[in-house]
Amino acid sequence: MIKNFEEYTYELTDNEKKILPLIIQGFKNYSMNNPIKEPLIVSRFNERNTNLKLTAVRLRKLVNYIRVNSLLPLIATSKGYFVCYDKTIINTQIQSLRQRANSIDNCANGLEKLL
Repeated sequence: MIKNFEEYTYELTDNEKKILPLIIQGFKNYSMNNPIKEPLIVSRFNERNTNLKLTAVRLRKLVNYIRVNSLLPLIATSKGYFVCYDKTIINTQIQSLRQRANSIDNCANGLEKLL
């Protein structure tokens, strides 16, 4: 869990783990030429499933789980999510993730200076 965001970043629930294969299978339908955006994933999922309601935050938690556990080469851009096995595209995603992590670290360093 992430401090100050505990209500959103708790570990996957048993129900979320049960739908993980469905989410993974759904992502496999999207490539760089036809990515899917988060709001559409959430709305489509919720239209088809009444037992569990997915939110954008929990979708991102599922995406995180998929990536951390190397379940699928899931790429995210401003155009949406897609699966890609191209090493160049995967390396670009890795670079993007590291740049975002560095930006967050710089924010924390700035706040530390204020202390």
